[in-house]
Amino acid sequence: MMNNLSLDYINAKSPYLVKRADDGDYVFQTAKGIIYGVGFIENEALGGCETYQLSISNQNKLHASYDPDVKNTILVIVDEFFRENLDGLLYMCDTSDSREAARNRLFLRWFEEYAEPKRFTIRTANAVVEGQGIYAAIIVENRNPMVLAIIDDFELTAKMLTGEK
Repeated sequence: MMNNLSLDYINAKSPYLVKRADDGDYVFQTAKGIIYGVGFIENEALGGCETYQLSISNQNKLHASYDPDVKNTILVIVDEFFRENLDGLLYMCDTSDSREAARNRLFLRWFEEYAEPKRFTIRTANAVVEGQGIYAAIIVENRNPMVLAIIDDFELTAKMLTGEK
């Protein structure tokens, strides 16, 4: 079971005020009125370790122009996830509007800018299933004693999905 994240810690570092919604998501509103939700959905265990799927949603579906404070707020929430949990974090891109490849590149660039050198292991996978591009990543903090088993399990699952042998 995932440990709760500290709103005090998040709000001390976040450019936007973050609150906890009734559904468990961490929500914030941008200067332009866009409401984002960041959630952690329990997923299947990988390598004997709990994993959670990171969910980022534009809750009021308003057009989102570039706002560096959105990135910074999301990354503070992700940082707090790893401060409180040794679990794996699975990231899968939304495929509802055929912009999943761009979302994947953006999130990976954000994470690479944020991540301290040698703190995390990250692996990515992508496949086309029924004509739909699927982009996924697993992020594991290197202090997790099961990091290698988690990565191996993720890579095996990705190979099965893509049909590789």
